[in-house]
Amino acid sequence: MNAPTRPDGHRQRFAGARVERLTRVDPALRARLLRIWVDVSNAGGWVGFVPPVDEHDVAPALDAALRRVHEGRDWLVVVTEPIGGGEVAGFAFVADNDRLLSEHWRWVLRVQVHPDHQGHQLGLVLLEGIAEMAREAGLEMLHLTVRGGEGLEQFYARAGYREVARIPRAIRVAPGDDRDQVVLVHQLVA
Repeated sequence: MNAPTRPDGHRQRFAGARVERLTRVDPALRARLLRIWVDVSNAGGWVGFVPPVDEHDVAPALDAALRRVHEGRDWLVVVTEPIGGGEVAGFAFVADNDRLLSEHWRWVLRVQVHPDHQGHQLGLVLLEGIAEMAREAGLEMLHLTVRGGEGLEQFYARAGYREVARIPRAIRVAPGDDRDQVVLVHQLVA
């Protein structure tokens, strides 16, 4: 089921879900983000790790990403669901591409919604919120990559992304299990 569409063609937020860009993360939120990343990874989510993982495996990647957020280089965007007290249900990073000639676009990294909150369209709400923030920041495109063979291209297509490149066998999940890396782009301006 798709989220209701407003007359201007944009999807409405799901049942009061909120998307926010955060610039600082306190210890409680860091613990929540770490729990989400570990649980998504162990549920088979493609967010940088192959299960099984624990907090010690994921914490260095989270802390490196949060350093870039605290330095103002990248964005941390979270989605909260009003059910269950409005806790953070998912997050993604929007990364500066560090290229002077490419300042008009950014990478979207580690899009994830905790397994307990999946099935409520919060991933699409998160992606819509990121697109709105990017437009407001004057960006023209968002890029992301996914592992091929999981049907993720169809999910991201619903959020406005289209495939622009595929690198065969670029991701080695395990010996003998290579996947394509698929590059997707969301054009924010016509």
